[in-house]
Amino acid sequence: MPMLLRHWIWLLLLLAIAVRLPTMFSVQRTGWDERAYAVFAKTVDEGGVAGIRKWMQDYPTNESLQKSPLLLRIGFIAPAMLTCKLLGGFTPDNIAWLSFAAGIGLIVLGAHFTELLAGRKIAIICGILLITSPLAAGLSRRGTQDTFAALLFVACLYFFHNCWTRRAIVWPIALAGCLTLAWLTKESALLLYPLMLVAALYYQRVMHLQARYWLLVSALAIAPLIYFAIEFWICDGIGNFLETYRTYSGLQNKLEYTVHYEKGPWFRYLVDLVAIAPAVFTSGIVGLSAPVDESSRNGRSLALIYLAGGLLLFSQMPIINVRLVLFADMFLRLGAVLGASYLASLFAAKWARGILVVLIALLVVNDSLQFYRIFVAGNLYSPTTFLLLRSEGFYP
Repeated sequence: MPMLLRHWIWLLLLLAIAVRLPTMFSVQRTGWDERAYAVFAKTVDEGGVAGIRKWMQDYPTNESLQKSPLLLRIGFIAPAMLTCKLLGGFTPDNIAWLSFAAGIGLIVLGAHFTELLAGRKIAIICGILLITSPLAAGLSRRGTQDTFAALLFVACLYFFHNCWTRRAIVWPIALAGCLTLAWLTKESALLLYPLMLVAALYYQRVMHLQARYWLLVSALAIAPLIYFAIEFWICDGIGNFLETYRTYSGLQNKLEYTVHYEKGPWFRYLVDLVAIAPAVFTSGIVGLSAPVDESSRNGRSLALIYLAGGLLLFSQMPIINVRLVLFADMFLRLGAVLGASYLASLFAAKWARGILVVLIALLVVNDSLQFYRIFVAGNLYSPTTFLLLRSEGFYP
């Protein structure tokens, strides 16, 4: 992104802060992961790597630790520690401000990425829908890593896109750095690789673009190498690292909460997205399947690759929770704008703009009502399918 952001990006940033900031207060942040991250951040601050190693020694037998996120996700824990030190205390409330900042960053980066894919008009409207996203707004209130990880994942795809559309060496370097941080934050960054492979085929064979291949491949290869080097050092050896992940993998079929709430078929993410934002989902399906202008065709195809591919790949993980695919929400909302634009174009030219405004307003209102119903009135912490449907009134 250029050093000097365009004026509309600044206005979007201010609007995002104005809309999201009031939602940060009067939230009871007592979730297990929220408290765990606060403890982990304090541990890293007081004991550094030695503190992590001490916790990891207890991991195979400590039931409380086994229910918590992996302490090895230093890509989020280190920024959480710095945020807590800056704000004066190791609490979930302070870590939530890191989530809030990541959520604002996700809006701005998502809108700018959309501009590259589909043009400024689509990007401005998509930016508004990113602000009102119930899932992103709900997770941005919590002291967890979800919005931070989503921001990194979208940034990786953004830098990957620029590696194909621009020749400057800064983009492969940025991709390598962002991917490294993504790996250190969430191991599921591995699943970005097949997504980028499919996108690379589209860039090359359909868009007829050529990347600086040796730089691109080097960026993709160096990130996991750095990740493993850091994790081996933290774990004090390859053996301890492998044993930690062997234990973690086995727990996914034993932990009561995971087994009861975070298992399901591959289409579960579709049910979740419909439950959270039914109007945007419907408009998104229209936009990703209806005819589009030539200027938006490639952007629409890439959005479809990242959305459909992301949902399919992440549904193969041992845990299924829609918070894990928050990064894909951007591409669904891009599709929703295209869908609203297509529906508006079906009317006479003199009515089209007004119809588009009405359709976008309806999407924003539906998002706002869903956010209030699910995350404010329903006080939902983890958006699993059962809890989402219960917050919608399907279960008592």
